[in-house]
Amino acid sequence: MTRTRSIANASKRRRPAQGGYARGEETRARIVAAALEVFGVHGFGGASTRMLAEKAGVTLPALHYYFDSKEGAYLACAEHIAERMRVHLGAATGQIEKLLVQPQTSPARLLAALLGFLDQLTDLFLGEHELEKWVQFIIREQAQPTKAFDILFERMMRRVLAACTALVARLLGRPETDKEVAVRTLALIGQIIFFRTAREAALRVLNWRDFQDNRRAIVKRALRTQITAGLCATRKSSRRSRS
Repeated sequence: MTRTRSIANASKRRRPAQGGYARGEETRARIVAAALEVFGVHGFGGASTRMLAEKAGVTLPALHYYFDSKEGAYLACAEHIAERMRVHLGAATGQIEKLLVQPQTSPARLLAALLGFLDQLTDLFLGEHELEKWVQFIIREQAQPTKAFDILFERMMRRVLAACTALVARLLGRPETDKEVAVRTLALIGQIIFFRTAREAALRVLNWRDFQDNRRAIVKRALRTQITAGLCATRKSSRRSRS
């Protein structure tokens, strides 16, 4: 059985954790937190249920009660990340979606909404918080996607990318279906993701110890300037080509 099929089957088998063990939801959350760390370091294949149980401080029967299997715990990690991303980015994404249904929204408001969203994304990726536990898990799923990546993409990534793509399309005066618009949107977001995935390289080049406080403000200011200039230049070029 392939890894993807095994994980998909586990998703069907998994039952909700209710009752049984003391502090049920607290225990479940502790197992997920431990699993994120174990899977991030060892990958799905390198992790074992015993490693997960020991890291979470629970017995193997308790682990199996909440998740049935290693695959169930793995998918629970993806569900947790998707939900936390929704908490961090859902409101800002909703604001963009509301602006987009208003045909007379000015380019200035659209640009402000995009830059504000990208500021939040920068804070999410460069801030010192729970994202630290997600990164390796997400990177592994990007390299070898399974059912877990379907959860990450369908529950949050798709909505965020769709809203940003529609916003960029409006700013450039192009249809949302234009592939160059999609590429430009991914490139904008990719500039931020670079500082996360190549964090150590960026910190060494900048001679910084972290991205806290005024350091992250410098990154956001530079990204805003670069993104605004790029979008404005493309918009002007498009107007000239149509005239």
